[in-house]
Amino acid sequence: MNTAAPAHAATGQVVLFTVEFQELTTWDDPTGCYQLPIGAHQVNNHTDSDVHIYADPFCMQRVQTIKPGYGAHVMAATGSFSA
Repeated sequence: MNTAAPAHAATGQVVLFTVEFQELTTWDDPTGCYQLPIGAHQVNNHTDSDVHIYADPFCMQRVQTIKPGYGAHVMAATGSFSA
């Protein structure tokens, strides 16, 4: 689910880990709002911009910010991210 683009689109990848032995999910040059799949466990920011984690699927309730080059565990109920 994409929404309006920010002033500066992120360059790079956002990488999602869910569980062992499951392929990583990646978003290339993400722009806007993306819903996280059920089971999201860890989000890694390989972009040149902050990645914001939200508690809802519509990027409304920000709960966490991941700086470029860092990763973070996300709550099971986390709904979306934007870059």
